[in-house]
Amino acid sequence: MYTILKFLRNDRAASKGNVGTSNLYDRYGLSAKIADASVATAKDVAELIEFWHPDGCIVNNDKLPEAAFAKLPTVFLHRDIKPRSPRHASLRLDEKAIAAAAAHHLLSLELASYAFVPPRVEEDWSRRRERHFVHILSLNGHGVARYVHPSRRLSTPRRLGHLAAWLDGLPRPVGVFAANDAVAAEVCAACDHRRLSIPDDVALLGVDNDEEICEALRPTLSSIAVDIPSIRYEVVRLIKLLVTKQRLKNRNSTIAPLGVVRRASTFRAGESDQAVVAACELIRRRACDGLRARDVAATFPCGRRMAELRFRAVLGHSILDEIRAVRRARALAATSPLRTRTRDEIAASCGYASWSSVLRLLKGD
Repeated sequence: MYTILKFLRNDRAASKGNVGTSNLYDRYGLSAKIADASVATAKDVAELIEFWHPDGCIVNNDKLPEAAFAKLPTVFLHRDIKPRSPRHASLRLDEKAIAAAAAHHLLSLELASYAFVPPRVEEDWSRRRERHFVHILSLNGHGVARYVHPSRRLSTPRRLGHLAAWLDGLPRPVGVFAANDAVAAEVCAACDHRRLSIPDDVALLGVDNDEEICEALRPTLSSIAVDIPSIRYEVVRLIKLLVTKQRLKNRNSTIAPLGVVRRASTFRAGESDQAVVAACELIRRRACDGLRARDVAATFPCGRRMAELRFRAVLGHSILDEIRAVRRARALAATSPLRTRTRDEIAASCGYASWSSVLRLLKGD
């Protein structure tokens, strides 16, 4: 059994990071120890390594320098590494693909302006995400306003007021790409502070698809879903290869996002199209429970044909296409390398009777 020391950026990451991974660690003969999130210096790292004598490390904290792990097999999360040590590897989200998904979704709304809001403490992943987003928007003839957090420490009401004033000064409607869902929650609070309507004044998109945040906000938050199961699987696989001194073909790997999970914060329907917004919320919640297109159409105050026309006018595709898109996102997550369910169980969780139906869905048939 190999001992792995994990350095995480915060306590919330620590609590979420272990969900569903214990069997995976056992499968690879690993035992994980979690360092306190307050660890911030190379000296702290050295003391912990001296205490635990780990066989390898997993580092998800940009504050910690790469040199502090020079003598140990280490996988760094969400940042690239310099091509020095064969003991090191990195795994990060495909920020270019995330930015492309955000740009495609917001551009499809045909808004007056676009903006990016970074986290208060910026890290490499945020800067990379922003850079790609700005580049894609510029290729399409649009500029991107960037929010700059106040340099001095402010109380929460004053901080939200500062963000709200900036939002209020942008041409509306504005498409705001928040660095992640936590940042998007602050944007939502700032809009409430200034009485800016989401999505009519501000179409808001986050990243992570953290359901604790996305479903709690009003309106619910559209977000780019990241492939958490594949990230967990890949980081464990990489650290096992490193501690057993096996050769890696690529020491800087990326994981693509699963796509945009559309919720109310980017449904810019008019007052007469609120039935479409409600229909999409219903599809998102129940698409994998056997929901049919005619069930959705029945929620409209009109006939099925008119319901289909109204739905297509807002989204550009049919009710059935939307149901399939939600099922496909579920299928992609369920078929990750970390899955523990059988094929029949995965099919049932996606709203299908057989595995062959899931395969056709993933192939786009």
